[in-house]
Amino acid sequence: MMRWIVLLCTLFLTLNAESFRVYTEYNPPFNYKNAEGKIEGSSVWLLQELFRKTGQTIVDGQINVVPWSRGYHEVLEHPRTVLFSAARTQEREALFAWVGPIGKLRIGVIAKKERHVNLQALRGHNLGKIGTVHDSGAEQLLLKEGFTLEDFDRFSNIDSQLRKLREDRLDAVAFSVDAMFYTLQATGYSLDAYEIVTLLRENDLYFAFHKDTDPALIERLNQTLKAIRP
Repeated sequence: MMRWIVLLCTLFLTLNAESFRVYTEYNPPFNYKNAEGKIEGSSVWLLQELFRKTGQTIVDGQINVVPWSRGYHEVLEHPRTVLFSAARTQEREALFAWVGPIGKLRIGVIAKKERHVNLQALRGHNLGKIGTVHDSGAEQLLLKEGFTLEDFDRFSNIDSQLRKLREDRLDAVAFSVDAMFYTLQATGYSLDAYEIVTLLRENDLYFAFHKDTDPALIERLNQTLKAIRP
């Protein structure tokens, strides 16, 4: 009898399985590449476990680590795609189908302590002195505060912006606070030299699926996630 139950469960998962193209970025400790080039992190484990339990698969078995802007637009435009870890904001609410929460993100602005940066003094001067990542939550929040794209030095990844900050080519950088401090420490720099100028927002993080993903599947993924991460 038990054998038949197992076979029926396997058949159910197979019939309801979909294959997703998966995108992520460098955002430790949630998702990042280790020294051997392997993708890992708490969100990576959660997605793999979630897909295993619900019978979903990843195209080619590969999680694509790409610049945030590319992954963001791929999932906006193409069905059967998912992006993580994404902050669920009011501006993005209708753009994706959401599974989560899977963690908490602190979005903020950091600078060198010795520079005594006043963030508001950088607003509206079009100097491009605030390092950002294209289409990131930090950019969206700063734009709502009255900053313009001309106030930003925009790039595809946070590593380049932090290098410019260390070299005094930028006054400040806006991104995930934890990812920035993790990266600075991992590259041998003392965190004592840096400070949080302002904390823009704390957001729950989610898996962001293409908005036309079957609602029944999204509900099943959310219920399964609750069992994995009570």
